[in-house]
Formats: sequence, C-alpha cells, structure tokens
Amino acid sequence: METRRRILEIARELFAAQGYAGTSIAHIAGRLGTTKAALYYHFDSKAEILSALVEEPLAAFAKLAESKAAPEELLAAVIDTTGTYLNTAEALGSDPSVRLVLKERAQELGADEINAAIVATLAGPRPSVKRRVRAHAAYAVAKHSTLALGEVGPRERAEILAAALRALDES
Repeated sequence: METRRRILEIARELFAAQGYAGTSIAHIAGRLGTTKAALYYHFDSKAEILSALVEEPLAAFAKLAESKAAPEELLAAVIDTTGTYLNTAEALGSDPSVRLVLKERAQELGADEINAAIVATLAGPRPSVKRRVRAHAAYAVAKHSTLALGEVGPRERAEILAAALRALDES
C-alpha cells in the first residue's frame, strides 16, 4: 500500500508540474525509481492513476455528506477537507487535458449527490427557498474560499468559517 500511495504522490507532483498530457508512465516510474512493469502492477494505466487521485477527495467529501453534524461543524469540516486535498485540486483543476476525465469520474462517483447531501444538511429539514440558497452560498464560501486562498492557517480558516456562517444566517 505504501508504494501505491507513493505513486499517487509522484503523479500528483508531476501532473502539477508538467500537466497530465505531459506526464508519462515512464516519468512516474523513473521518479519512483522502478520500472514501468512494476508500476503497472499497481495501476493499469495513467488514467487509472488519475482516477485514484480523484477518488480520495471524493471519498472524504462523501463521509462529510453522510455526517449529520451541525452546520458550523460541517462547514469547518468542508474547509479542513478542502485544505487537505488542495494539492490535488491545484494539480488537476486547471489542466484542460483532465477536465473531461474528471467530469466523467466525478459523475461515476456521485459528486453531484455528495454536494447535494452536504447542502441539504446545511439547509436543514423542509428548507425554504431562502434557506436552500443560503446553504449553497455557505458551502461555496467554505469550499471555494479555501481553494482560492491556498494555504489556510488558523486566521484564514476562522474568517472563512465566519463568512460561510454569515452566508447561512437568515437574520
């Protein structure tokens, strides 16, 4: 399992530096210090490596979607989870050669359903239109502010959380 994790780390770094299209299995194997054949023992293709990179953050967000935490706790967890996978988002998010693959894989893994479940938890039971809109806004503030700021320290985290909670507040 350690080798598989290392392959993903190296692929993430290379995809960020060279792009998905500019990175080959040979590049990944070379950085790992192994042969392509040994790498193929863990992953069948570069596309499978990309898929594994996407699965990890989606699985983390799926756990959040299953949570019935209070809005403040859920929004804090969204900030923390987004921050944890920031390097993956940076490595893959702006690469045009991976957009279609990411979109298809995210659909297969239920990304829309995951996001909808998080928003539904934030909106609460039988939400009004106002509450649903505010739940979407709060989720967007938490997730996209974290992505936009990059490194999020305690002060930034607190401000993002406060802004997300203000977006959710109906007063």
